Amino acid sequence: MPNAVVLEQIALAELAQSVDDGRVAADPFKLPVSLRTLLNTRLADLQANDVATLVTEGGRATASANLRAALDQLNTLLRDGYNFINGIGSFAISPADRLGVFTVYGWESGLIGEFTDARVESLANQAITATPSIPNAAHRYPTALLDLITAQLTLVNANQPQATGGTAQAATAARDAALVLLQLATERVRYFYCCASDDKDQTPELAKIGRQARRAPGQSGPPLPSEPSTATFDATALTLTIPALPDHATTIRAYRKPAGASRNSQAAPQPMLPPSSPPAHSLPASPTNSGSSATTQQETGRRATM
Repeated sequence: MPNAVVLEQIALAELAQSVDDGRVAADPFKLPVSLRTLLNTRLADLQANDVATLVTEGGRATASANLRAALDQLNTLLRDGYNFINGIGSFAISPADRLGVFTVYGWESGLIGEFTDARVESLANQAITATPSIPNAAHRYPTALLDLITAQLTLVNANQPQATGGTAQAATAARDAALVLLQLATERVRYFYCCASDDKDQTPELAKIGRQARRAPGQSGPPLPSEPSTATFDATALTLTIPALPDHATTIRAYRKPAGASRNSQAAPQPMLPPSSPPAHSLPASPTNSGSSATTQQETGRRATM
């Protein structure tokens, strides 16, 4: 099935063709004949393989539906066969013979079991191959039932290869290989445009073929407001009032400037003092505090010698 990448590459190639058709021979962005031929060839190849993928995918879908219908019908027919054996009167078959017939047809222990697709196909094949080996013809599946089982099993075998992939897988692999080649061709077209002028990969001509020109630093994001606005917070009402935002705004950046020193300022480091020196903030000796000062110096000296 077509995917987004295939459709995108086809659109890019067709756009490059259309733009190139409108350029004169003297245009520096006119594709060289060899590159244009390569682009045309690979685009046509991808389109053809994409169509083939759709065709084979349609066949796979049809085969899958036929397979499902045949398996469902076999499910019903096999249940009829089980019920037939189970419905044989006790006067016509002994319990041991009934269990033996069940086992020959694939009904282990005489139980109907679960009907998975693989088991349905196995039971259908067993019904066809095992019927002649049952000695008593009255204990065999009826001929009409066997004919219906054979017809549905033929449909299963005929549709199974295509329903499980078959040609669709090969077509998808060929489409994917053609996609890679076209991607390389469109990239070569882009590189040619980048080399056709001094603008290199910033040339506005790239936009004409659906390519994004490289933008200068700072131009890749949405525009910011020209000046920051002030938000007002009402501590009493607990409300925040801000001015009208531009249409392109998606977020609000709010910050509070600390009082006093600036945010980046730091206090100057204090010099390290030797252990025996008095602290820098000690008061000078005086008649009123000389005792405390002496005590402080003694304590400091004692700590330094410990």
